[in-house]
Amino acid sequence: MATAQQNMIMDAFNSETYVSNRMDVQDTPIWDTVALNAGSTISITASVLFTNVGPQSGKSPALTNMAQPQKLNAPEAFSIFGYSFRYSENISLLDIFGVLNGFCMQFFLGPKIFQQGPLWIYNAGGGIFGPSGATTLLNNGNPNRDGMNKIAINVVIENQMAFYAQLNGNNYTLNANGTGITYQLVLRGLYARGVL
Repeated sequence: MATAQQNMIMDAFNSETYVSNRMDVQDTPIWDTVALNAGSTISITASVLFTNVGPQSGKSPALTNMAQPQKLNAPEAFSIFGYSFRYSENISLLDIFGVLNGFCMQFFLGPKIFQQGPLWIYNAGGGIFGPSGATTLLNNGNPNRDGMNKIAINVVIENQMAFYAQLNGNNYTLNANGTGITYQLVLRGLYARGVL
């Protein structure tokens, strides 16, 4: 007899990818990072996430846990329960307003947009928070579990399905005297992987 948790997992994937007793399912995220220097231009092309990954990208596990561009290793699947957008708190005030007010986040499965909205609604639910001396640090939402973005209907990345995310808006040139921008998109949910 299936337990309530087993039923929740089956319902979360609602697909043929998840096979009971042959897939290991963990509540663990998938993430990727983009870093742009001061004076760089944020554009759709420069902002793409989950594409410049794997060993050839030179990114450490702190920056991405993706092994190949735009898809998970076979036979893996992921059920997304929320999207968290985080930027490094050292970004200049001018740039954070330019980015938050000028771009939306788009998440694609294949050629279709499955999530789209202004950046500020994708609260990270983490990051540095509160005053530090005379400087007030700004970030996207409160750093707690209740402050993170959650979606009402989960989105499933099927085995070998192409996916990526991007920022979409008018091109924006980061302040040349600023610090640039480093941002991450974290997909929160259930990660199904083959049992070893």
